[in-house]
Amino acid sequence: MSRTSAAAYVAMPNEEGTKAATNHLADRGCRRIAIVTGRASDDVNMVTRRRCGYLAALAERGIGVDPALLFSLDDASMEAGREAARSLVDSGHEIDGVVAVTDTVALGVLRGLADRGLRVPEDVRLIGFDDIPESGFTVPSLSTVAPDHRWMAERAVELVAQRIRAPLRPTVQYIAPFELMIRESTR
Repeated sequence: MSRTSAAAYVAMPNEEGTKAATNHLADRGCRRIAIVTGRASDDVNMVTRRRCGYLAALAERGIGVDPALLFSLDDASMEAGREAARSLVDSGHEIDGVVAVTDTVALGVLRGLADRGLRVPEDVRLIGFDDIPESGFTVPSLSTVAPDHRWMAERAVELVAQRIRAPLRPTVQYIAPFELMIRESTR
């Protein structure tokens, strides 16, 4: 995929991956899907792009956006994810799915849901983003968006080589491919 920009770049599939993750939860029957992400801002960054992917999937599915299910964190830590899950449950708003901004946050969400007596995936389905090694070892194992990091590194090296050979050559932008790693947390 390419985008128009003044600079060449290789990017994570932030919108695309989060949209696919949200659609995966909807395909599993989830209709009250929360997102646990960073603080919204006017800047275009990983957080805003992932939030856009989530919102786009809900819109395509005809699932209304409940502002109570848009949970913002001050930092992307396990403890913040744990507190977010506890707060979501304590708020009384029903949830049956959670998209976490990163796998690290998702691990905290998993713990926070357990702290409140909810089981994953029986009560709430959960998916993260990044496919960190720990994701396959949790109980239940964590479904996640797995960006192709090797592909990203290869494209970045190509872009640097192109820039050296032809500094005035038109720029190229790439969005990395990804795979949904479907594990126990969404089955």
